[in-house]
Amino acid sequence: TFASVLRAILRQDPDVIMVGEIRDAETAEVAIQAALTGHLVLSTLHTNDSASAVVRLLDMGVASYKIAAALVGVVAQRLVRTICPHCRTQYYPSAEILEMLHYKGDKRRQFSRGEGCRHCYDTGCKGRVGLYEVLMVTPELREIIGRNPDLQAIQECHRRQGGTTLLHEGLLRAEEGKTSLEEVTQVAFFE
Repeated sequence: TFASVLRAILRQDPDVIMVGEIRDAETAEVAIQAALTGHLVLSTLHTNDSASAVVRLLDMGVASYKIAAALVGVVAQRLVRTICPHCRTQYYPSAEILEMLHYKGDKRRQFSRGEGCRHCYDTGCKGRVGLYEVLMVTPELREIIGRNPDLQAIQECHRRQGGTTLLHEGLLRAEEGKTSLEEVTQVAFFE
């Protein structure tokens, strides 16, 4: 199994271990144990946001105190398509869209979208840009994780500490004119 291979790698005493993806409880447990014994463990885990990674590990049966002791941080990422510079147009989004996205900026501002042209093969998009949400495990968050928290408790702590969300990052890229609100809605809106 993947977990048995990971155990064999641990016997080689590496400094850094990259686990392609944590898919099951056994792999999660071995990865956490490796981190607890002083190895830097990097991995991927499919979740909607950074806080959900902690909950996913809890759901896999990893003890909350082990996660609290082992976890240093989580980065959630998404790629959004960028607007084609050749067919970029400005428009005013509806109040309903802005409200749905919890947009806090100037609601009278214009946003951009691509109309589609020969340069972008009528998609309105050309290229991609990353959205990143970084959850740093601070002493306060470590204490919360150790108490077997729900998703909301982790997200609230993340916000209190000034953390941003994928949605917020997407809205910033839309304000900059790099991507469209529609793209942000498709890629980073999970509520």
